[in-house]
Amino acid sequence: MKKILFALLATVVVMSIQAQPIHRFTVKIGIDRTSVDSLGGEERVVYLIKDMFRQVNKAFNYDSRFAAIHHFEVDWDAFYIYDGLSTEEIGKPHPDHDYLVVMDGYKSDAKEQGGGWYGDTFQTVYHARTHNDRFNSPFEQQAIDGIIHEFGHARGIPDIYAMKVDADKNPICGMPYLGTRCIMDYPYGERHWSDYAVNMINLAAGRNIDIDDLVSKAVPENITIKARWADGTKAEKAAVRLYPVMWYSYTVQPKAVYTTSTDAEGVVTFPTEKVFSREKEFGVKYSNCLVEVELEGKKSYAWIPLWYLQNSWFEGKQSCEVEITLKRDIKLTRDI
Repeated sequence: MKKILFALLATVVVMSIQAQPIHRFTVKIGIDRTSVDSLGGEERVVYLIKDMFRQVNKAFNYDSRFAAIHHFEVDWDAFYIYDGLSTEEIGKPHPDHDYLVVMDGYKSDAKEQGGGWYGDTFQTVYHARTHNDRFNSPFEQQAIDGIIHEFGHARGIPDIYAMKVDADKNPICGMPYLGTRCIMDYPYGERHWSDYAVNMINLAAGRNIDIDDLVSKAVPENITIKARWADGTKAEKAAVRLYPVMWYSYTVQPKAVYTTSTDAEGVVTFPTEKVFSREKEFGVKYSNCLVEVELEGKKSYAWIPLWYLQNSWFEGKQSCEVEITLKRDIKLTRDI
């Protein structure tokens, strides 16, 4: 009887897995000859690449929140070893493959700069390392963590670390914004996908996409600020100021991009476009926003990072809601 129940359970699990769609993406790989020679030859490199993509595919499939099975397939018939500058390989067309991965373990020319995801028309991962010894190859663990991060970009997720703010670069209140745990924030030693990252991957589905287009699409219509005093009283006619954060700047701009005030209920709703206006470069102009609420000389603050804003859209909300609590001074007294 136990064997029958186990068999039935196994069948249900298999059927559940098979019910998910499978998104397959073909990958063409080129690697520089210096790396091949230093790592022990082509056969050894092929083995290392296979292990790398085993880890990439595992990272995109271990989480039950994914709406599909994702499989990056290396086309070994298209695999090649190149001589010359790695940066000259990045822009090469690959019409028969979804992605091109250019590997360079030993960047040796000043022109070989950068590394990472080259989207738009390229659809290329430039997997480059600046070290020149066998302990810092493109296949060390942190390098593999890095390429998982880059394939996260390929599936539509922007850098969450681009939304961070340093305390000394916040002239409004000196408060830092530290991000949220995710491979797309700090990838090294990290294999956790945030809800936002999973949402973006599921939205991209099986299409070849551009991050900017995906970001621009998944934005709620409005932003709602709700202000209260600590005792629950509504903060009526409180001044509301929104200070933007440019992508990768880690800095709060000193001038508010939008100013408004709360109503009698301590609430104000305004179009998201007033702050997060659309633009081609990143999908929206800003990666984050510091909200300041002021009433009776008291101020309080909150952040609206892009991932939080967009998660409201994924939850089906027309407005991204932010609650802010103001605190009055507490006078300390004692009986004498």
